[in-house]
Amino acid sequence: MLDRLSKREQIVGVKSRKTHVYNPTSVIMTDKISNLSPRIVSFEDKRIGLLWNSKPNGDFFLNRVAELLSQKFQRAEIVKFWERYPNETANPDIKTDEAIDIITQNADVVISAAGD
Repeated sequence: MLDRLSKREQIVGVKSRKTHVYNPTSVIMTDKISNLSPRIVSFEDKRIGLLWNSKPNGDFFLNRVAELLSQKFQRAEIVKFWERYPNETANPDIKTDEAIDIITQNADVVISAAGD
């Protein structure tokens, strides 16, 4: 710490320092969303899409989610998009209209997860 102090501060001492604290939050401004999908009451007989953004360990997490969902909802179909449609849906940086169409056409509900 001494190497960061000026010679004067090292000899005379530091009497006071100011600390500035900034609040990085703000009010979020969004348009009102009017076309929300209705809530799903049960996962039974539904196609549950699992969407992974290719970050490390996200697939392990979603595979475990798939196991738990399969145990609880035997009649639900689990769709792992990174396995079933890897070229279209596994790119974490690009979600093209085609990828979004594939996802919406093949799942009733989607659970997305990141990794790390």
